[in-house]
Amino acid sequence: MKKILSVCLLIVILTNTVVYGDININNNIKGALLGDLETGEVLYEYNINEQLAIASISKLMTYLVMMDAVSNGDVSLDDDVVISGHAASTDGSKFGLVSGETIKLSLLVKGMLIVSGNDCATAIAEHVGNTVDNFVKMMNEKSSELGLLSGSFINPHGLPINDEKTGQNHMSAADLYKLTRHILTKYPEILEVTRQDELVVTERNYRKQATNPILGFVEGADGLKTGFTDKAGLCLVSSLPVDGEQNFRLIGIILGAVTHEERFDKTKELLEYGRDNFSYNKIIKQTETADHVYITNSKDGKIEVFPSSDYNKMLKNDDIIKTKISYNDTVKAPLKSGDKIGTISIYVNDKEVGQVDAVVNKNIEKANILVRIFRFFGNIFS
Repeated sequence: MKKILSVCLLIVILTNTVVYGDININNNIKGALLGDLETGEVLYEYNINEQLAIASISKLMTYLVMMDAVSNGDVSLDDDVVISGHAASTDGSKFGLVSGETIKLSLLVKGMLIVSGNDCATAIAEHVGNTVDNFVKMMNEKSSELGLLSGSFINPHGLPINDEKTGQNHMSAADLYKLTRHILTKYPEILEVTRQDELVVTERNYRKQATNPILGFVEGADGLKTGFTDKAGLCLVSSLPVDGEQNFRLIGIILGAVTHEERFDKTKELLEYGRDNFSYNKIIKQTETADHVYITNSKDGKIEVFPSSDYNKMLKNDDIIKTKISYNDTVKAPLKSGDKIGTISIYVNDKEVGQVDAVVNKNIEKANILVRIFRFFGNIFS
């Protein structure tokens, strides 16, 4: 069988949604990123690879290291944690821990994520790592394990030691995106905490609004973490589920905003841009026939061709998608189910973005000699 190129799919993504076009939110911030949770595709970016101070965004890594310890059975969210004087006296934003009191680890998590309690982060670090220094070592090891090369931590909460570069916790927007995707994929229960717009603890006579300014103002937003220091500026990692034919989740990152208003406005614009202009699409489905080809020496003659796997992608509303199949120079029976006979290439706006193997999904037997002779003469006289 000679090599064949065939266009087998052409889709124009059209919806009734208003398309706002491109945005530009780069003024007065240090970095920005908008991405999809499942595919890892970046939909908007600005200065995403520079290592930047991240302030209390650091508590996402603290949460991850703690949850890994919970998953491993080393600690439990139901643990009673005795608060040290060191934890209770941690500077910066506080939940209001008192030295010597006993408090559940699960409540410390809420105090850390909802109201950004530095005292809670310190208490968690001491409980999980025995000492803060050992826990910080665990944070940096986890950063290396995940390939977050820009990650650098000196404490579990993000409060700067001084104004020197080494006195801050650091990470790039790109690595924060990877970290956030990892957490939301492995421990999606974090959203049960971060979607709360206030923390109420009746037995402590405690009520305080969440530090996340978009909760209740960007419809559906359910996370994730704020941060601020003089060096880092105002930061926010946000999360927004989007319902549609195929549901998806957006992750937004704003680093180094100058004012609270700009952090809010830019986060809102970033998330709404993603919600209104993109959709999650199953371009190729493993269960759907991609083409039919004629294999001369096969028992069946014409056979069905299938993708070896699904191919999913975030698409802008006006993207044009095409797929082309290129077959191997020689395709002959017999074939086993799953054998590759070609390649399906996916194009968005005439740019190739991915490939999937073209395979047969059943055993293809070789035709007997009589069938091949009959086909030979049939081709001559047809």
